[in-house]
Amino acid sequence: MKFWGIRLVSILVAIGACFALQGLTGHWSDYAQRIVVLIGLYVTLAVSLNLINGITGQFSIGHAAFYQVGAYTAGYLTLTYFNSPRVQGMLHGLPANSRLTIWLLLMIIVGALAAALAGLLVGLPSLRLKGDYLAIVTLGFGEIIRIIVQNQQALGGSYGMNVTPKYESIAVIWLLAIVCIACCRNLLKTAHGLPFLSVREDEVAGQAMGVNVTRTKVTAFLIGSAFAGAAGALLAHFEGFITPATFGMDVSFIILTMVVLGGTGSITGSVIAAALLTYLPEYLRGFKGADGNALSLSGANVVAWMVGVALAVGLLRWVMQKHIESKGKRLGFYVGAIVAGAVGRIVGNLVFAHIAPLQDKQIPIDQVRMVIFAVVLIVIMLLRPQGIFAHHEFSWSLVRRLFKREEVPHTAVSV
Repeated sequence: MKFWGIRLVSILVAIGACFALQGLTGHWSDYAQRIVVLIGLYVTLAVSLNLINGITGQFSIGHAAFYQVGAYTAGYLTLTYFNSPRVQGMLHGLPANSRLTIWLLLMIIVGALAAALAGLLVGLPSLRLKGDYLAIVTLGFGEIIRIIVQNQQALGGSYGMNVTPKYESIAVIWLLAIVCIACCRNLLKTAHGLPFLSVREDEVAGQAMGVNVTRTKVTAFLIGSAFAGAAGALLAHFEGFITPATFGMDVSFIILTMVVLGGTGSITGSVIAAALLTYLPEYLRGFKGADGNALSLSGANVVAWMVGVALAVGLLRWVMQKHIESKGKRLGFYVGAIVAGAVGRIVGNLVFAHIAPLQDKQIPIDQVRMVIFAVVLIVIMLLRPQGIFAHHEFSWSLVRRLFKREEVPHTAVSV
């Protein structure tokens, strides 16, 4: 009873948080709302890919293809049938907003089914492959889908497709993300998820214990691609315009990076990494100096920062490789490494400031934001190669352990 009570409270809190987010962002700018939407969509994409790559242990880098299939399927059906007399007759008598809501929910389901079918088509013939070979197949599949769409005039060709009517609902987008997280977490924490974990750890041993490896892989692909397709349907209706360039190869790599950075197999890590990697480039885009203008860095400052970061990371890795049992001593070494990096950055700035070409070169931060983005990724993966959360997950029991001191039992010893 306690278990179901916690589960019910968690569901209600999640739903309430989605609608609270909708109300909170109502007075925000369109740009800020779009960032919140993109974070929600990328959370769904990263968690669904984590089911394939992290939990089942496959290596798929074509997730943007399923994203695209869902978006174009929903967009084409909306553009073709929503205003048709038959559909409008079925929805007759309902308020306009209710019509859009019902149609959007239907398109989410249709987009998910279309993407799941695409996942089945690529899964059945290719999931007997492993490692790099599977990655090449999924990457090729993604490019095939993009090129086919790009050459179909019925889908807008290379220009893109206008999707009308639009439906801008942040709450629905985040509800999909919550459903994806709940589905993957329940799968991971129940007996139904054991075959997926066995395939990840050792396919041969799992098959010897009676696990149908091919069916397990295909199932992971079906579920993961279905959620990606549902996210694509929401993207099409929120943006009102989709183009093949939106689903390029770089999108698949970004989603894969989110999974690896968060920790392969960790749903919590995928959520945090998706939010971080979506927000960081946009935050740097609008970063301003103290005067309120766009911030610029001198070439000397950029090189000094690189020296300081390299020094700090090198020292931190050296400390990590040392077997220091004392936590206080290890913490002191960590602090010392960070301080050394900061000092190196200051000294480097003083030195490089005397080099006229470096000091005179002014670089707007908007031009180097993707370089900063890449450096952050490199630093995190050097210091935490297993990902932010590795295989760990957030849970209410973890919160209780943080705030509750466990009592150590005392045993009396008789003399």
